[in-house]
Amino acid sequence: MVYDWIVIGGGISGITTAEILTREGHSVLLLEKNNSLASETSKVFHEWLHTGSLFTLVPDNYLTTRYLLGAIDDLLKYYNQFDRMNLRGTELGLKVSEDGWFNNNNIHFHYRNRRINPIWTTHISRSIKMVNFIKRHDWLRRTAGMNIEISKREILKEFSSIISDSGKFVKVESADLTINSRVLISDILNQAKSNGLEIILNTKVQTLLKEGKKVKVKTSETEYLCKNVVVCTPDLVSKLFKKKIKISYAPIAVVEGIPDETESFVELDFHTKNCINLLTKEGGFGQAGGISIAKKDLVDPYIQYVIKEHKKRNPSLKVIDQYVGLKKEMVSDYQERNYLYHITEQENNIWSLVLGKFTLAFSSAPEFYRRVYKKNPSTCFDEQKDLEQDYRISETSWQEIVTKGA
Repeated sequence: MVYDWIVIGGGISGITTAEILTREGHSVLLLEKNNSLASETSKVFHEWLHTGSLFTLVPDNYLTTRYLLGAIDDLLKYYNQFDRMNLRGTELGLKVSEDGWFNNNNIHFHYRNRRINPIWTTHISRSIKMVNFIKRHDWLRRTAGMNIEISKREILKEFSSIISDSGKFVKVESADLTINSRVLISDILNQAKSNGLEIILNTKVQTLLKEGKKVKVKTSETEYLCKNVVVCTPDLVSKLFKKKIKISYAPIAVVEGIPDETESFVELDFHTKNCINLLTKEGGFGQAGGISIAKKDLVDPYIQYVIKEHKKRNPSLKVIDQYVGLKKEMVSDYQERNYLYHITEQENNIWSLVLGKFTLAFSSAPEFYRRVYKKNPSTCFDEQKDLEQDYRISETSWQEIVTKGA
């Protein structure tokens, strides 16, 4: 069989790309090298829906924030029909309804108040204004990426408020939420399967060869023929197309003993080493983390520091186990990080797609379709449910740890 598309990589970027293509009636084969889907970076991440709020402190002229706001726009537009897509845009911000893809669990930002540092105080003044703008945005009238600049007058007013605040931290609730990623991934895969998606696991791609207008995908076991191919795994993008992929490490401790009233939070400071975060889960469990670090040999001492800091805030906290989240980003020689998505036509009929954030998959998939076919994908489709599942989706690392402990 000659497929219209072969999608290589069964993480969130490959899954959403495959679904958007099958939604438009294309025959698609998804190849995954592991024995389960979403088993690498889509397995070890925080399950954090980013609305762009966290990146209002990044000195990139709000580029990352705009990308993430665009992802929320596309999430509401192209994924709104799924039964369990329970995030709704209202005139007063984003609202979570019944159980589904997202939790009614907002992430609170705690900025360390350094009154004697005017540069840091100016940064957090601007950030707080932006976080509140995103949280209260009227999603019914216009896209959130428009007109996000904050006036100097507003920043100065917030600056004065921070200076007069005697607390150790300045706190604000963001629009960011936690994700039930396995529910989300199951629904998107199920829809793609109902549209004819084929999935083959334990298949490692070795090379891509052009045969006229077609592409031959060679694996360790066999060969597949297609009209087009898109590589959605950073490791293979690096190998095949000689692109620079930066790997960073996010140590995470799975903890228990968290009181029910505890809010998910991230502490932010001028000194990035002091930044820690906690995402709460049901049953008193949570993920305790901090920043991403560049060198793997620094993981162990850093996670011990993070655990120590979290126990200062909650002495009853108990660490069950720990794991390392992986972040793989396409960067240039002068970049430390690049949180954006990158869609590239490497040559005729051969594409690559690399994500910087899980949240961006909701935008990268429809944008990929736009770039290839020069039109928008459909927002409506015939939804089918409860197909026999002949593929395996990995649990998240924190779920595996909690299950093992139980």
